[in-house]
Amino acid sequence: MRLSCFLHTLQLCVRDGMNNSSFMSKALGKCRILAKLSHNSNKIADMLDTLKKNIPKTNVTRWNSDYLLIKSIVSIGKNDLDSIVTLMENSTKFTSNEMMILNELLDVLEPFHDISVKCQSQTIVTIGLVVPAIVHLISHLRDMKENVSCSTKLIRQLELSIEKRFAGIGKRLNQCDVEENDPFNDPVYFLSAVLDPSFKFFWLKDLHLSANTENRLKQNIIQLLLDEINKDSTISLTGLSDTSSSSTIRPKKKKLFSYHDSTDAYGNDSIIMIPITEVEAYLNDPIRSKFSEYWCHSQLHRLKKLVIRVCSVQASSAPVERIFSCAGLILSPRRTRMNEQLFRNLVFLKVNQALL
Repeated sequence: MRLSCFLHTLQLCVRDGMNNSSFMSKALGKCRILAKLSHNSNKIADMLDTLKKNIPKTNVTRWNSDYLLIKSIVSIGKNDLDSIVTLMENSTKFTSNEMMILNELLDVLEPFHDISVKCQSQTIVTIGLVVPAIVHLISHLRDMKENVSCSTKLIRQLELSIEKRFAGIGKRLNQCDVEENDPFNDPVYFLSAVLDPSFKFFWLKDLHLSANTENRLKQNIIQLLLDEINKDSTISLTGLSDTSSSSTIRPKKKKLFSYHDSTDAYGNDSIIMIPITEVEAYLNDPIRSKFSEYWCHSQLHRLKKLVIRVCSVQASSAPVERIFSCAGLILSPRRTRMNEQLFRNLVFLKVNQALL
């Protein structure tokens, strides 16, 4: 099964919004000119050093490089920025209206940047953040409409792009029929979000749904969970029947006084609950510890099995691309006699060195 990279799709959404907002192209063009000159002109570089400021270069493959560029220019301040601009051969002064556009642009795109950074971090490895992130962006754009004067068109374009590129998630949120060709139509996005103890159903508050609508949405997602658990159970029973035909399964020995063992809440023979009971026990559990810590100590065996399968999916291809970079550094032109097994071992140790 192949899933789209969430981070790449989010970047395409921002590109759609910025490319269709002609009002900001002039101000953004001035920012790029200033960034280029700040790395070529000693006078501008010295003034920036005096102000203890830095203007980063832009990267055409990453939209958030434009965001960081605008943020660095706005942080300089209008008066100091005018002084820097006078040092340029072709003086490009920022008007008050353009500064207001840049400030609004930062406010609109800030959560997009925060989600992009969080999605690339080593601590976020599953797609559990995808649905809460989309819900947060939808509510953010909805609230920003009342607080902007120049970026209304940008917000509308971003909303249309999110609705189009994340159609599967949007339709499930609106409780509409999801088509097979809808992007991000796989229910695994909702399953992984609910199975993350830090999310569960807390993200529903951002949608401002009525009580009845919210309950229906919860029941739909819970039904998806139960369907997946039953699917796992069916596969397990099928494998068990195939094995039992060829060999006799010996019953598990019961531990003496297992109920005295305080380390096992359910004793040697853990209580096997029906799926709906496990789901209710999980959702009503007030503990909100870290993902790995929570499921490592959990006794909800059916849900735990589903978590291992569902939450192994990554939200972005960024961690894999880092592994490619590490592999390129290890397999250098000076180490061409390295055999395949040694290469595999070195890459494995390099990317997992934090666990050693």
